[in-house]
Amino acid sequence: MAHGFNWVDDADKSKSHTWCPTVKKRIKAHEEKMSWQTRSRKTHAEEFLARQNAARPRLGVSLRSIWDWAVRAWMLSLTPGQSPVKSNLKKWGLTATAQCNCGHGDETSLHQQLHCHLTHRRNMKQTAHNNVVKVIQNQVKHIHPETRHAQWDRKVLTFWTHFANANNLKSSNHRTRSPKRKFNELLKLFDNTTSSQQTDGLIEDTKLKHIYMIEVARTDDSPDSILRAHVKKMCTYNSLLHAL
Repeated sequence: MAHGFNWVDDADKSKSHTWCPTVKKRIKAHEEKMSWQTRSRKTHAEEFLARQNAARPRLGVSLRSIWDWAVRAWMLSLTPGQSPVKSNLKKWGLTATAQCNCGHGDETSLHQQLHCHLTHRRNMKQTAHNNVVKVIQNQVKHIHPETRHAQWDRKVLTFWTHFANANNLKSSNHRTRSPKRKFNELLKLFDNTTSSQQTDGLIEDTKLKHIYMIEVARTDDSPDSILRAHVKKMCTYNSLLHAL
């Protein structure tokens, strides 16, 4: 019979024997495992990954595709409940206030990533936005490059000038086609505000005769946040979409 790290022989219960270090280590590991399995509260990582309607299955697929276990474990540890933002520091008794230095609400992980007005954080968000656009740009240029022409981070007027010049060139090479409208006539469709707007990307597909507008928005992964970003973009570029 074992009692902690000692054991007693059933034949002579008056003597207590000590387990060897290897057995002690295994007993302790088993006790820790049982304590972990019977815990009543989930870890921060488990609560974060179990959020409903928050694209967690997609996150799980992405994490499983990471072959480096150290990187995967590091990413799992970066949960909002453990980040050293002021809202958590106040909860842990390490600071008196959760107010962000920007003065626009408590400093939470969500505030830090989406709403903070501090210059260095706004610059970091813009850099992250530009990196995402760059990835999309690098992928798009390999899709039907013979029929698609794109302008990235340029004003609409720049895109439209390129569009008109490209189509005028095609008209001169195909004399059987009807002549294109003059560039000045096309510009009448756009007012000063619309022509000066600058989207993340505009793509012309000459085969399908479509124009695609690319806009990247930074949101959290809740459906409401994504919907709000979509509505905001639609309100901003509604006139441009009609003109195009």
